Amino acid sequence: MDKNKQPFSKRHPKWNLFIGFILLLAIIALIGGAAYLVIKLLYSGIVKMVEWIASLSSTLDAVVVVALITGAVSIIGVIISSIFAKVIEHKQKRQEYLTQKREESYGGFVEMVYKLQQNGKNGFTYTQKEMMEDLSKFSKQITLWGSSKVVNKWVQFRENGTDPEKAAKNLFLVEDIMNEMRKDLGLKKVQKGNLLAFFVNDIKQAMKKK
Repeated sequence: MDKNKQPFSKRHPKWNLFIGFILLLAIIALIGGAAYLVIKLLYSGIVKMVEWIASLSSTLDAVVVVALITGAVSIIGVIISSIFAKVIEHKQKRQEYLTQKREESYGGFVEMVYKLQQNGKNGFTYTQKEMMEDLSKFSKQITLWGSSKVVNKWVQFRENGTDPEKAAKNLFLVEDIMNEMRKDLGLKKVQKGNLLAFFVNDIKQAMKKK
């Protein structure tokens, strides 16, 4: 490829880095200047309000001054409480949205675990192809909607599967994943072994022996 037809960033990487650094400094300076002006204006406004109230106290009745101050405090309180209410409402809506998105993927994981447990029983067959499709679907879904703890434990589960010495730990790791999912959906974690007891016989006895 003709070097002259390459973009400037590839032909002059050092100059491109230098220009990017200068632009970053300019943006930081603009943001800092804007923040300074806002703080300065707010400070100036507060000082003027205090001076105005102080000037009123010399001409108005004390009761009127107290009423003005009380009213101003009430208005500020209403504004602050409204802001906090909006923030809380936004967090609640975000959590509800994430919960709806996670229900499908998390439910799919639990269903997959039960399919593995039922495989070969009562004429039920869970083929390798079906399992790989379910695993791929689950991985895609939690890429966007899974919490960091669920993602981390799922990565650990997959890594353990390639190591024969660690593969035995995956059974309890499955329970850890389901407990993290319960937590994401607003439920409490349950005691170790209780979830496994749903599809593994005598798990409590096995844990005691271990």
